[in-house]
Amino acid sequence: MCANFLPDEHIDSTASGVARKSGKLSQILDRFQRVLDHLTQWYLRLLDWSLEHRVTVILGVVILFVLSLGLLKGIGREFFPQVDAGQITLHLRSPSNLRLDASEERVKQVERFLKENIPALEREMIVSEIGLNPDWSAAYTTNSGQQDAVIRVQLNHKRSKSAQEYAAKLRHLFNAKPEFSDLRVDFDTGGMISTALNQGASSPIDIEIEGGTVEQSLSIARKLRESVSSIRGTVDVRVHQRDDAPYLVLDVDRVKAAKLGLSAEDVVLQVVVALNSSVSVSRNFWIDSQTGNQYFVGVQYPEDVDRKLDDIMGLPVKGAAQSAPVNLGSLVTPRRKSGAVEINHAGLRRVTNLLVNTEGRDMAAVAGEITELVKTVKLPEGMRLQLKGEYGRMNDSFRQLSLGLVLAAVLVYLLQVTLFRSWSGPLVIMSTVPLGFIGVLWMLYLTGTTLNVQSLMGVIFLVGIAVNNGVLLVDFANRSRLNGTSAREAICAAASTRFRPILMTFLATVLALIPMALGTGRGNEANVPLARAVVGGLFSSTFLTLFLVPILYTVIVRKFNAVDPQLAGELGDNTSGSAVSL
Repeated sequence: MCANFLPDEHIDSTASGVARKSGKLSQILDRFQRVLDHLTQWYLRLLDWSLEHRVTVILGVVILFVLSLGLLKGIGREFFPQVDAGQITLHLRSPSNLRLDASEERVKQVERFLKENIPALEREMIVSEIGLNPDWSAAYTTNSGQQDAVIRVQLNHKRSKSAQEYAAKLRHLFNAKPEFSDLRVDFDTGGMISTALNQGASSPIDIEIEGGTVEQSLSIARKLRESVSSIRGTVDVRVHQRDDAPYLVLDVDRVKAAKLGLSAEDVVLQVVVALNSSVSVSRNFWIDSQTGNQYFVGVQYPEDVDRKLDDIMGLPVKGAAQSAPVNLGSLVTPRRKSGAVEINHAGLRRVTNLLVNTEGRDMAAVAGEITELVKTVKLPEGMRLQLKGEYGRMNDSFRQLSLGLVLAAVLVYLLQVTLFRSWSGPLVIMSTVPLGFIGVLWMLYLTGTTLNVQSLMGVIFLVGIAVNNGVLLVDFANRSRLNGTSAREAICAAASTRFRPILMTFLATVLALIPMALGTGRGNEANVPLARAVVGGLFSSTFLTLFLVPILYTVIVRKFNAVDPQLAGELGDNTSGSAVSL
């Protein structure tokens, strides 16, 4: 391939009988070469002007950097970019006094609502998980009882809207229907990645109320819910805990039970066996010798969905000291009460949680207003409020990534000091790092991209790319100064010679990242902030490096002093090529 477009500069084509090929490819390459030559000459003229007005250029870059930092207020912050996973999860909460069959009817109404508002061609399936199985599997569901349901809607690749757009549409339509006024629902579109990062929670903001009595914490949570709901961008604001579940309490007459040789625990366990099965009390296994599968073995009463309180009171109870069983009603006194549906603890203390979703606004802005609101709440002594959930983990991650960015910059600087055997040369090169931040901030601001874990990772990647351009310039200038040239002549020669490699690096990286930065296709949103941060940073760091590095080189580096020839030879042979003592 090279033989087709490289000129034979050292061969007499006439004498050798080889004629240089002049096809369309050569013409294109010649035009491209002329464009590069004009661009290089234009750059060198601008560089000469910049070196004559060093103070003006440096001051302009500093002002641009400070103005760019002001954009941080207009750039939203979130933990992880929202990804269209094609799935919508609804956590439905019916009134606490509903039986399982009544909850099923409400879920059917919601399913019909979903089918009416999501075209059949754009969805694959709707799967509902109703109630709570009193078994080990209860640990793998967010349902708290027979009144709860989890409805999962799977969209297909033909969908006209993203999962987030559908969730926003369904949320407003759902809240507008009077027949759903007694239902509470929250929408989750995060997918597997967001769920893992949020440790399984369905809401990014969790206001945790700790201390006080149960009544006090629930009262404060309900009052705070009304205030938080008025903040722009908050949706699905709800108190996680409920205290209106109907309970049937059986008060055991311990004296009568003792006369029959029964403890209160014995009576309760026999009731549990009657209403569920013996597996809940005593777990027995049978292992299939052929397959190795294990199965629970237990006994249970025939199921009766129409069972009444009188039927329960008529259950036979038998103790070790009695010859015949007695009715349960002769040992217990039934009474009804309301109690908690969910009980949560943080450490060893009982807490109440106010959960908040966001819509149309970044999480940090919403959480910031909530934080200011929380500060105005007067709490009884011994109680406290704090924001947890994804918001808290976002702040921790940002601190760790910021520390990683600083350590990366320090490590790169120390590595260059070792290779260059100089403190001032690497200092000039490290000036390219802040230049990249300018483009990152402007790119995120203009494209409406949030500052998140992915974009911060892009900033860390940018450190190595931006420093590379400075190394090319300073390394070549240091080699030129071995021949006794001045700092300005050396850096101008470096700029002229290294302009093309720097441009090549810039174009190769930017052109490769543009498809990712555009974010075309469903589910590719996770990588968009990273690509945009790198592309924006490269634009600013590459352009400004071509001017600021030569200026700082002539300012920081003193006039070249004579070097011992033997040392100069060693420096010239050094593979780093930049170990001149500056």
